[in-house]
Amino acid sequence: MKSRPWFIVVVLGCALTVFAPAPAVADGGAADVFQASYDAEALGKWQDALAAVERLPSPQKNSYVAHLRRGYLLYVLAKYADSVDAYSKAAGLAAGAVEPRVGALGPLVALRRWADVERVAREVLKLDPANYLANLRLAYAYYNLARYGEAALLYKKLADLYPGDVEVRSGLGWSLLKAGKAAEGASQFRSILEIAPKHALAREGLTAAGGAP
Repeated sequence: MKSRPWFIVVVLGCALTVFAPAPAVADGGAADVFQASYDAEALGKWQDALAAVERLPSPQKNSYVAHLRRGYLLYVLAKYADSVDAYSKAAGLAAGAVEPRVGALGPLVALRRWADVERVAREVLKLDPANYLANLRLAYAYYNLARYGEAALLYKKLADLYPGDVEVRSGLGWSLLKAGKAAEGASQFRSILEIAPKHALAREGLTAAGGAP
C-alpha cells in the first residue's frame, strides 16, 4: 500500500459554521468577529477567516470555541503543527470533549505522526468507543506502524459495521495482504471492484495479491 493517505475525511472543526454571508454588526463584539470569520469561510477566504478569529477580544480569544475554530482553519490552511497545537489547547479546556481530539487526528495524519495518532485516537475511544473516525484513524496508524494484524482486526470491525464503505474494505484488504494473508486480501479487493471497478488501490492490491486486476 502506498504511504500516502488513501482516504479523505473532512473533519469539521466547528459545528457553528454558516453557509451564507451575513451582514456584520457594528459593535465589534465577539459575536461579530465570529460571524466575520464564518462569512469569510463561506467565500473561501480561509486566511481572512483565521485572521478574524485572531481579532477576538479577551477572554473569548482563549476560549474553547476559539481554539477549536482556529484548529479547524489552520488544518484547512495546511498549517498542521499549529492546528494540532490549537486543538490541544481546546482539549485542555474541555477534558470530556471528543471534538477537539477528533479534529487533531486530521493534522496528525497529515504530519505522519503515527504514534500520536494512536494516542489521540485511543483518548477519543475512551470517551466514545464507537467513534467511526477515531477507529478509522487508529486502524490507519496501526497499518503505518507495520502492525498489520491489529490493523486488520480493527478494519474488520469497521467493515462489519459499514459493509458498503469501500475505503474501509480497502484498508482491510491491504492489512490482510501485508499480514501475509494474500488470498483473504484478494477477496476483499475483488468485492470492492464489483461495486467500484475503478478503485485504484483495490486494483493495485489485487495485482499485488497475485490476482488479475
